[in-house]
Amino acid sequence: MFEPPPRKREFLSWAYVALWSGLIFVTVPFVREGVDYVRSRWGGETFTYGVTAVVILVSAVAVALLLKRRRSSAAGYAWLLGIAGLVIYLTFGLRAGSPEEAVHYLQYGMLSLLLYRAFTHRVRDYSIYAAATIAGTVVGMIDETVQWLTPGRHFGVRDIWLNFTAVVLVQAALAAGVRPKIISGWPDGASLRRLCRLGALAVAYLGLCYLNTPDRIAWYTARIPPLEFIDANRSVMVEYGYLHGDAATGLFRSRLTAEELRRSARDRAAEGARILDRYRAREQYLEFLDIYTPVTDPFLHEAMVHLYSRDVNLERARDAEPGDMRRRQFTNAYWENRILEDYFGELLHASSNAWPAGLETEISQNIQTDRIFESRVSEYLITAYNRQQAFWFFLGAVIGLLLLGSWFGRRAPG
Repeated sequence: MFEPPPRKREFLSWAYVALWSGLIFVTVPFVREGVDYVRSRWGGETFTYGVTAVVILVSAVAVALLLKRRRSSAAGYAWLLGIAGLVIYLTFGLRAGSPEEAVHYLQYGMLSLLLYRAFTHRVRDYSIYAAATIAGTVVGMIDETVQWLTPGRHFGVRDIWLNFTAVVLVQAALAAGVRPKIISGWPDGASLRRLCRLGALAVAYLGLCYLNTPDRIAWYTARIPPLEFIDANRSVMVEYGYLHGDAATGLFRSRLTAEELRRSARDRAAEGARILDRYRAREQYLEFLDIYTPVTDPFLHEAMVHLYSRDVNLERARDAEPGDMRRRQFTNAYWENRILEDYFGELLHASSNAWPAGLETEISQNIQTDRIFESRVSEYLITAYNRQQAFWFFLGAVIGLLLLGSWFGRRAPG
């Protein structure tokens, strides 16, 4: 697959890429059910050990084939085994959170190989590795878009990074470990132009994702009939917000400014308190989130999530054995309550959710003081820059890449 020049038609190589990509896309609606089934039958670590076994097997086969053909050096074998070890390390790093995400390494590792093979029909210099990486990353972004369109699934920049990591590691293994004979030489003007155009495509697609905020979704779903199936109240791709607080008071993110939070707490205290009390039971939490989404009512949504985080951490801390974990949970509960008091105060005290006198003082004696608290509520909000800044950045990057590609193209032979 790596050594001889491609003998099949170029169309067929790209068809394999399309088929594999399509397989990734069409399985998106069924992945969650499959993950839940595996978890219930064999546990979440099944994904960790399964991916690890596949990586070891593929690495062993690759080394055996290279030894048989006497094709690589000691450095090449070291690169192959080192990259395999890195993938295994990253796989185990996912075990504590979402071990099923390690499957990305298999999905996009295979896609990376297919892209390399497809590009070999036209590209025989070192730019092939970068071209395959960029193309694979674009497929990964499309994959996340399909997930965004699928009920119950979500768009995730973290998953795009996982997909990119899988593609780039396989390309690194090819370049440094396998070192195919058919690939040699630094890229010429035509190859650099191709990379610039691919890069512009990837940046443009990512830019569209970062500009696809809830208000934009509501705008075009209301005006374009074929897109009416998109639920503008729940299909969130990215959101921008504000970072509030400081090292002394704790940090948290919100879709509203500090003034908007406090004004809403004052103006909506009675109405909001009735709603929070109506959904006070733990089993009603998901029902509340389904009704009061970040789009339909960001203020009440954030208030409830802070309340839930506070109460769950306090409950777990009281049930936990003495130790660092217990202190961390008390810390989370304490600072979530401080956020509620400082920014949602009038709403909190109009409801039945305010802590009784003395409880905060009691808990403050058990918290950690050696770290700055940062709430995980709304942690995916982008606060480092706003949507307008993102627009100009991505637009400038796309134009810059296209102009650079044009410059390289003028210096390309023929």
